[in-house]
Amino acid sequence: MVPSKRLQPVKRVAESRENDAARELGHSQKRMRDQEAKLDDLRRYHQEYLERFETTARQGMSANQMQEYRVFLEKLDAAIREQEKVVLASKSECVSRKEQWKEKRVRTQALGKVMDRFKSAELKVKEKREQDETDDRSQRGRRD
Repeated sequence: MVPSKRLQPVKRVAESRENDAARELGHSQKRMRDQEAKLDDLRRYHQEYLERFETTARQGMSANQMQEYRVFLEKLDAAIREQEKVVLASKSECVSRKEQWKEKRVRTQALGKVMDRFKSAELKVKEKREQDETDDRSQRGRRD
């Protein structure tokens, strides 16, 4: 079996692994976008709640209401800090998945280049053989 044919299963496996890595990267990017959207929602809700607090405070509120607003804003702040950590972790995972995909892609491309070189060499050998056969036939034809 010619070398280019022997490498085909190896290249198919490499392509499959590259595709799997690309799919994982896509899932990771989606999770990151989802986490960023949650963070944006929390920040927006925090801002809205803060504005509501300020409006209510201007109109007058009891100490108990003020305390409830402050406690809830502190909880929102804590939730935002936690979500920021989740976003950082998802970004880090995304970077890691991208590196894994790049490594798989480089391997697949390298195998493709090796196979192309083998095919080129095999084609040259085949053309040389055909030329030699043509030359042999033409020389036999002259001798007869």
